[in-house]
Amino acid sequence: MESFTQLSYREREKIYRGLCSGGGVRSIARDLGRPPSTVSREMRRNSDHIGYLYPGDAHKAAQERRYVNEEKIEKDVELKKYIIEKLHTCWSPGTIAGSWNIDHETTITKEAIYQWIYKEEGEALGLKKLLTRARKKRGTKRKPARSKIKNRVSVHTRPLSINERLELGHYECDLIFNSGSQSKNICTLVERVTRHAILIRNNNKISKTVVGAIIDFLKCSDLDVKSITFDNGSEFADHSLLKDELGIDTYFCDPGAPWQKGSIENLNGMLRRFFPFKASACEITNEQVALVNAKINDMPRKILSYKTPNEVLNELCRKKKKRKSRVKSAWPAAEAVCFNQKESSVAFGY
Repeated sequence: MESFTQLSYREREKIYRGLCSGGGVRSIARDLGRPPSTVSREMRRNSDHIGYLYPGDAHKAAQERRYVNEEKIEKDVELKKYIIEKLHTCWSPGTIAGSWNIDHETTITKEAIYQWIYKEEGEALGLKKLLTRARKKRGTKRKPARSKIKNRVSVHTRPLSINERLELGHYECDLIFNSGSQSKNICTLVERVTRHAILIRNNNKISKTVVGAIIDFLKCSDLDVKSITFDNGSEFADHSLLKDELGIDTYFCDPGAPWQKGSIENLNGMLRRFFPFKASACEITNEQVALVNAKINDMPRKILSYKTPNEVLNELCRKKKKRKSRVKSAWPAAEAVCFNQKESSVAFGY
């Protein structure tokens, strides 16, 4: 996943011009190559009673707010002690900020905590190592590479029934790696409506191996998979085999846009509890992967009204069998929506 960077002056200028020309949040975000939530948050933070501030004023306000938050930690001994203590108990900066703000008048943001962790004092205390997904630097972003995958179909062409999670059988896919090998991997797939997961261990990331393992698994299962959405990794270059052998449609996210397959990114974060990066890839067995797969699918989820993925999948499959209509429609719309009613962005919601 790409690292987050603060909005630049030029980006704020584009937001201002986009709003002046009547553009919406999603169209502006698309032009910037940013998630819609970033643009929405920027507009909320840097607007007055008239509307979004002039670019220069908005940029100045953002910079001042950032520095003020960082200084709070340096000056507040109690806050600094609280952050260090909670980081050692595996709390995330977001959880620390939220918990602190409930009981204290002086508030703090998670981004301010991240910035402090990556500065000189945080580095000296080794706090970066306590983060779930520590990076060498905070705020660096690589320029996305242009995809070389043949017959690539953009995620923007997906039907409405997939984007709004109205139909079963549409998956997202990714790979996770562990220490000691950038070849051995676990292929992860998640169904967009039920959050039902599939985990497949691979000895290498050659495309024919990865895609072939998915095909072999699905041929032995009774799952009805209609489509899979990938990122632009070369390990998915042979995606056409899925269409040729199983009739599965494939879609690809924009380069550097992991939020477009947010469900699988969320699943991968959950899996790090069981397969932390420091765990040796050579010691992970097929049996371990199968056990974790079963456990994940029997874990209640808030997005599913605290039902498990297995329960939701079985329930919807039973309802499907009872339908006797000869017309095959985008099924089951009403049932799918009820499990995702809390999502504000249905197209790329988690």
